[in-house]
Amino acid sequence: MGLFRKKLAEVSPEIDITTPLSSVIAAVEVVADGRRAFAAAELAPLVVRSARRLGDDARVYLIIGDRVRPDGSADDWQFHVLFPTLRAEGTWKLGPSEDGASTILSSRVAPFPEPGTTEYLMAQISPQLKRDQHQAWDLRLTLIAPLPDQFVDSPSVVDALVRNEPTAFASGPIRLKARTLPFGEAVWEWAGKEVLHVPFALPDDAEAPADSSS
Repeated sequence: MGLFRKKLAEVSPEIDITTPLSSVIAAVEVVADGRRAFAAAELAPLVVRSARRLGDDARVYLIIGDRVRPDGSADDWQFHVLFPTLRAEGTWKLGPSEDGASTILSSRVAPFPEPGTTEYLMAQISPQLKRDQHQAWDLRLTLIAPLPDQFVDSPSVVDALVRNEPTAFASGPIRLKARTLPFGEAVWEWAGKEVLHVPFALPDDAEAPADSSS
């Protein structure tokens, strides 16, 4: 049985995934009984699968792990995703269910600009502002590169960090961030006494991790 053993909500089949999104989409999936920590590469296939139900061009561009443990697992992950065709942005979050009985992966995908915001309301009365927003979105797509699908998993990242900074966990769990640097390199980033980077992408000759979602 895969981790998606129970589905609490899913995207409405009436949504047209070939045109810009017009409303916010929210969904929740149960991924484990009780509280469970995950490594980043365990969650990534689940997030990508869920996101690409909305659009094949979905691109994960930022991963954040809060309270990452010395074994590289965490029970608080965020995956940030851009949807070029939908003109939307989404966030997938790992965390406990409201009753604490399970671990859930919740998602929220919103159009840009999001309905109800000041930017959205102003665009309804200003054609020029609407055009400016479209240009800003296109620029965002140009500037924000997607992260590679296959990557160095968080346990290996922690090992590399500890080799460089043995006291990294002296104050408890750490925060990891995966992002693309301005000059184009995708990295895992830890900001402690100094900012340390570990390459995000797997070496060309490395074996990709198994998909734990099936």
